[in-house]
This record gives sequence, structure tokens and C-alpha cells, in this order.
Amino acid sequence: MNKGIFYIPIYNKKKILSDITDEILTSIKYSDKNGITEAFFGEHLTDRHEKIASSLMMVATASAVTDKIKLGTLTSNLNFYSPAVSAAQISLADNLSKGRLLLGIGSGANNSDKESVGCLDKDNHPLMLEAYSVIKKILYAKNFSKISTKNFKVSVEKSKNKSLGLGYFNKLYNNRKNLEIIMPALGQNSYNVKLCAKNNWSIMISNFCSDEIIHNHIDRYLTYSKLKKSDALKKIRLSKLIFASNKKNIESYLIDKKSPYLNVVETIFKKLKMFNKHNCFGANINTPEDATRNVVLYGNEKKIKSYIRNIKNKYGNISSLVYVAVPKTNIPIYDNSLKIFCKKI
Repeated sequence: MNKGIFYIPIYNKKKILSDITDEILTSIKYSDKNGITEAFFGEHLTDRHEKIASSLMMVATASAVTDKIKLGTLTSNLNFYSPAVSAAQISLADNLSKGRLLLGIGSGANNSDKESVGCLDKDNHPLMLEAYSVIKKILYAKNFSKISTKNFKVSVEKSKNKSLGLGYFNKLYNNRKNLEIIMPALGQNSYNVKLCAKNNWSIMISNFCSDEIIHNHIDRYLTYSKLKKSDALKKIRLSKLIFASNKKNIESYLIDKKSPYLNVVETIFKKLKMFNKHNCFGANINTPEDATRNVVLYGNEKKIKSYIRNIKNKYGNISSLVYVAVPKTNIPIYDNSLKIFCKKI
């Protein structure tokens, strides 16, 4: 099982964006040098807490300050853009990172993001998949000229000029054909899980899922996948908020008002509760404190290693356990957690 890291990130509304990006880049340089094999970046266009507007731009930037860590988008909302633009940017990010790109795709989680690009009233999930089918054609076709689908048309046929080099899209790094596609899994009986299993795509189980829903996602993926179990498990990533500390009274720190873990969970809990989608945190969970206790993996090294062994014993070797980064606090018990995860777990 590999170790990954996921930068959502969920910060205080007043936090300056440039300070956030500096913090993320410092963290990812550390992760690249200390056993983390893959990193993912979330994105939202219109969110004061989750301020990263382009995960592809974060991949491109992180590629310049890291050497070997794989870099993933989670997610690039393909329905927001022209497939021609997305394909060109995906190609550039993959070439900048020398083939380290992992492409997480989605259709937008925030309604305010959808509204901002004119997608609020659209059937966004099918639209996203349609956009991906066009992007795939652009990236992999040998001599792409045009494609038309229900909602998209991309053509360079009229203006293509071989001698001038016009009308040609760049391909992936070294013309590779093995770009990994990933989708998030949140709610019970997630359609994304079934879709990914049938397409041999990967899933990232959300860090806001209770153990019962984690089981539901893994079981459904294995049920619908045509791969042998060991190969199917390599398509499954589990993201977790992990609070590693050897303090005996760690739970009191977990739900303290200064806790970045409580603040992260509380922000998402309130969002999901507004739409009655907070059941992912567990049955009969009605407060941010209870949600935090239920979905954060917290405790000493022994407890966290035990959780990992139980995952392996119950399901087998999934692809990776992904540590979810939380904002820096300058309080050692919180800020040292990633170091413990990297060095001792």
C-alpha cells in the first residue's frame, strides 16, 4: 500500500491565497522527499474556504519543485470547459511533470461553481463524461481533425496546415497511452464507483466517509469490476484525515476549537447538511464534533498502523492510503502529524 497526500485545502476565509499556495508547495516538497508517492489537489472556482481554482495549475507548479511524486487533479471539472482547452492543458501538465499526471475528473461539487460557468441547470455528470470522450480522442488519435458529439464540436479541419504546423494538439508525455483516470466516491452506493469499476478507472474514497460507507465503496467496486481482485484493489485509494500523535488525551485536541481537523470537518459538514447529504459521516451523526470523531483517524502510531492492518486483512492491498493535509497552525501537536505519518507509519 502506497502513501499519498491530498491538498483540498479548507482554510479560514481570511487566509491569503498566496500564503496558502506557499504552504502547499512547502508541504509537497517535504512529501516528495519523505516517502509520499502521490499528491492530489482539489479545486473550486468560487469558494472562500477551498480557494484553489485549478488543480491542473497546481500540478504544473508542483512539478517544478518535485522530482518523483505523482501529481493528481481531484477533480478537473471537464464540463466547465471546452474539451479542446482541457486537452491542451492536460497535455501541458503531463509534459511539465514528465508523465507524472494522474487525472481526476468530476462535474463540480459546488452549485456556485456551476452557476458561475453557466452549468447550474445542466445535466453535468453526463456532460462531463461526454467532454472526457472528446478529450480522449484529441489526446490519443494519431491525426486528429474533428469530432462532433451532442454538446461539443472540436475541429481544426478547415485551418490545418502541415507546413506551418497549425491545427495540431500536443500529446501526453512521450506519447503515453496510460493516463490514469480517477473519480471521487462520497455517498452510499455512489454511481461513480460503479462507473469506474466498469471502465477500469480508479476511485478515491472521500475522507468524509464513515467506515460503513468505505466498505460500501470497496465492495461495490469489486462487485462491478471485471478485473481479478488483486488488480481491482490497485484501483482503489482511501483518503483519510489522519491526526497522528502520541499524546494520551489526543481526542481533546481533536475537537478543540483550534483543531484544524474539527474546522475542516465542520466546514464540509455544514455544506453537506444544507443539502441533506451529511449521512456520509455516519448514521445518526448530527454535530461537527461527532462527525470529526467518526471520520478522522486519530491516535498514536500503533493505533494508526492497526487501522491499516485491518484494512489489509479485510480487503487486501488497496492502492494507497492518502493523508489529507490540513492548514498549518503553528501548534506542534497538529503540525507534526504529517511528519509522523511519513517517518513512522
